[in-house]
Amino acid sequence: MAALGLLLAFLLCRPAPAPPAQRTPVFVTASFLGKNRLFLEDLSREEVKVYENGQPREVEFFAGSEVPVVYGLLFDRALLPRSFEDLSPLQGRVPAAQAAANVAYQLVDLGLGRQVGWVATYDTEMRLALDFSPDGGRIKDAIRQLRGERTLEESSLYSALFASVKKMNRRNERRRVVILFLEVLDSGTGDKLRPLKNLLSASNIELFIASFASRTATVRGLPPFQSEASLRDLASVTAGDAYFSAMEGIEGLGRRISEQIRTFYTIGFQSDSPPDNPARLKVECTRPGVKIKSHPVVPNLR
Repeated sequence: MAALGLLLAFLLCRPAPAPPAQRTPVFVTASFLGKNRLFLEDLSREEVKVYENGQPREVEFFAGSEVPVVYGLLFDRALLPRSFEDLSPLQGRVPAAQAAANVAYQLVDLGLGRQVGWVATYDTEMRLALDFSPDGGRIKDAIRQLRGERTLEESSLYSALFASVKKMNRRNERRRVVILFLEVLDSGTGDKLRPLKNLLSASNIELFIASFASRTATVRGLPPFQSEASLRDLASVTAGDAYFSAMEGIEGLGRRISEQIRTFYTIGFQSDSPPDNPARLKVECTRPGVKIKSHPVVPNLR
């Protein structure tokens, strides 16, 4: 009896086993670039592997261009014209504002116009020009009406991207894209890159950046070379990319961005990563020589 009592006391005092980790469905976006420098469109589920904190996860959902996209077109007001006259060509060159608008129009025409999108500008805060709309014509009209102001205050991309993430969280689409148009990165955001990268890496939003700064022009913000490095750094924590008209030109830029968005893959798996401590994410492809872009951590905006 004494032995039985000791056993019961031991069982009662022993801490209860930890409950199994609760798993949540997670969807992540990735792009796959082949050895021929073309984005792959013929991948199968079996060719893709996903790891969460180094542990393999079963790919339960795998789809390409058929996944709906919700997108936002975000313009720095410092880039925009103050009047229609500001859009007139100067010595045969297309003004940066018109070049940015042309890229946005091309994106709408090449497929985004059949998706749901919004248009906004930002300076010290984000200003909505058109809320979520499935009408490509209305989106292009909203872009045509955009006007900017030259103020003494710098723009704040930091606050605008936080507002963009909050706005995107109102939607249920599994594929979310923000396309940013600007000249250079403002110095205030340049001092806050780490929290902004943490926000983007832990989101399920893909960031594309189109910078229209001239290497010789003087604009308020970071020097062009420093702006380029910082903007590439921001885009690198998503499946998106950064483009610079001074280096690459803008010919076909809308088509390049559209092609990458169209060839994205969305991957779904069960995650046991807590929202306040996202796990490391790694996506692999069994095809040799394939380069993959995805978020470095499991999204906590699910």
